[in-house]
Order: sequence, then C-alpha cells, then structure tokens
Amino acid sequence: MGKVEVPPGWACQAYRFEVDRPSRHQSISSHEGARRFAWNWGLGLVEDRLDARSAYRVLALRQGATADEATSWAKEMVPVPWSLPALRRIWNQEKDDVAPWWAENSKECYSSAFEALSVAFKNYFDSRSGARRGSRVGWPQTKRRGGRQSVAFTTGAIAVLDRHHVRLPVIGKLRVKEPTDKLRARLAAGAARILRATLTTEGSRTYASFAVIAKRSAPARTPQGVCGHDVGISALVTSSDSHVVENPRAKEQVGKKVSRYQRRMDRQHRTGSPACFNPDGTHVQGTCHWKERSKRSVKNQARLRRAHAKAANVRRDTICKASHRAAATYAVNVVEDLNASGMGARGRGKSGFNAALRDAALAELRRQLSYKSSWYGSSLWLAQRWYPSSKLCSTCRTPNAGLSRSARVFHCGSCGLVIDRDLNAAKNLAALAELACACLMAQLMTGEPVDWSKLPVRPLGWEPDHSTRSSRGCARARSRKADGGERKTARCNSAGDRSFDREAAVATGSVVSLDGVSSSPKKAVA
Repeated sequence: MGKVEVPPGWACQAYRFEVDRPSRHQSISSHEGARRFAWNWGLGLVEDRLDARSAYRVLALRQGATADEATSWAKEMVPVPWSLPALRRIWNQEKDDVAPWWAENSKECYSSAFEALSVAFKNYFDSRSGARRGSRVGWPQTKRRGGRQSVAFTTGAIAVLDRHHVRLPVIGKLRVKEPTDKLRARLAAGAARILRATLTTEGSRTYASFAVIAKRSAPARTPQGVCGHDVGISALVTSSDSHVVENPRAKEQVGKKVSRYQRRMDRQHRTGSPACFNPDGTHVQGTCHWKERSKRSVKNQARLRRAHAKAANVRRDTICKASHRAAATYAVNVVEDLNASGMGARGRGKSGFNAALRDAALAELRRQLSYKSSWYGSSLWLAQRWYPSSKLCSTCRTPNAGLSRSARVFHCGSCGLVIDRDLNAAKNLAALAELACACLMAQLMTGEPVDWSKLPVRPLGWEPDHSTRSSRGCARARSRKADGGERKTARCNSAGDRSFDREAAVATGSVVSLDGVSSSPKKAVA
C-alpha cells in the first residue's frame, strides 16, 4: 500500500462487507490459525536469536573483549531477522519441517503475519528511540485464539463476482450480506483497482475488506465557505453554522446489558473454575484455568461481544455522518489539534471524565476529515493545541480566563455577548481561517515561507519540529519520576488539579490572540 503511486484525481478507499454465515467455510478459521502460527513462529525465532546473541556477547566479554567489540561480534555471529524478507526467507527454508501442512492455506496468510510482525518490531524500536510519538509501544506478544483475527491477501484470485459474492485465494467464493454494486461498477469501468483484501473476524462476525485506489468523480456540489468545528462531550460536534451533532453516548446505551452480562460471566467463571480464585475472592495471578466453558457461558460471552459491537457501530456511524457533512459542504474546515489520549489518561478522581472521553472518541473526527477532505476537494486546518478557543469572545476577542470547565454559557464582560460555550469556540476556530488566508497571501507576495509554528493555526500535513522540548505545542516525553507517570506538561489549575487539559493549562499560562502574540491573561482582562 505504501509503495503504490496514486494517480492525480484518484484516492485510496476501502470497502467492507460482512460475510454471510462464515462458519460454513472451514478454510477461514484454517487461514486465521495458520497466520497465528506464523506470527508465533517468527516471534519465537527472533527471541531465540536474541538469546543466542546475548550468550555470544557474554562469551566475548569473558574472553577479554570490550563491550563494543563483544556487541559487534555477537551481531556478526547471530543475525536477527527483523524484516519481512528475512523472516519469509527463513520460513521458506524451514516450513516443510515446522509446518508440513502449510500448503493447505494460501501463502499470503504467512506473508501477512511476517509483515505485521516486522511492523510491530519497527514500532517497538521507534518508540524506544523517540522516533515514534505517543504512548510507549511494547514488545510483540504471542497470539492466541479469541479476539480479533485477520488475514490479508495481496496477490491471487481476488475478485468481486456479483452483487453478493466475492472471491479470495484458496478460500474461494464467499457470500456477503451487503450489495457490492458500487465497487463492482467501478471495477468494471476501470475506475478502481484492488490492492489488498483482508478477512477480519470480530467475535461471531467476519468481514471481507478491499483496499482499492479509485478515481474520484466530481462532487454533486462544490464545497463553499468556512466552518469551525468544536468537539466535546456534552455535544459531540458543534459547528460555527450552529449545527450541533449530539453525543450518542453509545456506552450508556448498552451499559446495563454489559453490566448484566459481565456479572453473569463472573458467576459462571467462579462456578466453572474455582481454582482461578483465591480464598478472598480475588483472581489468581497468572494463567486462567477456565478452559472448558459451558454452553450458557459461551452464549453469554457472545451477547457481551454483540453489545460492545453495537456501541462501536453507533459511535462510528455518528462520527462518519458528521465528517461527511463537513467535508462535502465547506471548502475550509478548522478543527482543534487535541491531545485526546493525554487529556484523560491519568488523574485522580477523573474516572467518569476519562470514560466519557473514550466513549466520545474526540480524535476520530479529525482522522476522518483528513482523508475525506481530499475526496470532496476541501481543505482541513488545525488550530494550535493550546489555542484557547473556548475562552475568547468570538465578537471582540476579549479573553475570559476565569471561565470554568463546568460553565456551558460564555459571558463577555466587554461587549456583553452571551452565547453557548461550544458555539463560541467553533466561531473562534472559523475565524482562524482569516489569519491563515492572510499568511498565505503574504507568502505569495513576498516569497517568504510562513513559519506556522509561531501561529495558532497550521495546515494539515505540516508538523512542527519535535526535536526540541522548548516549543509549547510539542509532545514531550513522559517523566518516570512524575507522580503517577504523568507527562511533564501537566500543570496545576486554580483548583490544584493536575491535568493535561489545554483549557485548564491556559488558566495559568498565556493567551494566544489571533495575531499570534502571547499575552498574560490578567493583563488582557485588565
């Protein structure tokens, strides 16, 4: 996918169809099991090579070599297959011995396992070296049955046969529930090409996904105008045109069922496997002994999975419709560059707030707008992470640093404006487009590039320099010595609450105006 050059006017898309009665096809579970086996085999091979390299290094040190000499000699003696070609080459040499049944499945299921394993190793080392931002990525783990399973195909007999049938290598013909008319028509007209097919099993449902490059036709109407979008918990998306997308609160919709199923599963667990629990009722640390489950426990677990799937589908549907409306209607969309994972990751007494943040999935709107904007010919701009959109008056730009997080109405002491807090923030985000247009005009007239790091808005795709920790908007490393492992950028607001919330930080920090100049909140109010 990464090596494919997308022609101008084309875009990468994905189509997903649910497989009808996947239990009839034994080859699906066979391919998933073969991929699991290949992943575990490759992981075991790498770990064995690392152990051997460590033994060689210790041997060299005992013979009087320096640390650098011992390390280089151990690397020369024991090569470790980190990449996909290296893993696949060793697999082809040993597959007849370790897996004599390998020919029963497509070779793509083994290749996809090694591809995913090589990416997992890369993410691990990039996270340790600081090349990958975000939370720390751990060492790849052994895969077991249950949970999400997937198999990818890049070559072979991949095709969309008719309205309700697709074909995959070795697995053969599969019936899908949704009609494939849109994808089939594009493939027949030469306006799309399949790059990758993936079978994904989530609980009792199996999906066939097709990653394609497709020619984008002209939209029915040209996007026009500018709109800012403020995301939140009380209202999921509030746009500057007064359009509000209510938060579906998907977790609350299935909360009672999930609690009931989990309590029932706990009782079944204690009855079916008493050895898993200590005399005080807590679960024994280590491997769970509850292997053979009753039919009722299996049904209860299936109900629990369906409840979680319903919440995910409700959440996905709401955000998908909101992002489609924004990208197809407005030529310029401005959203916040939120650190959603850091806002509620840690903090005492914030379990309810953290759960609400996870349920709302605030970062998903930006992710979907990032690729849908290219589909409909619109552009996406990101407001600075610390830009106080909720604390500036959308009419006179006077900051209200004393605005609490619980206040839902914004009152301006200068012009007397009374407006909904989220709508005021959305209007401030939309106003940033004027600053961006002025900067682009200055660049066009003078020829000097714009330094977006000094402005409260930047275009999508431009990233600040994260090599230094002096920039206020950069992502900083976690402090192991900090209380609870919080980030170094966590600050205390007026109430003494250590939080990564950008609005709580602005209360004691500086306020950035539309001209990009920082000023003290107290001086601004005065």
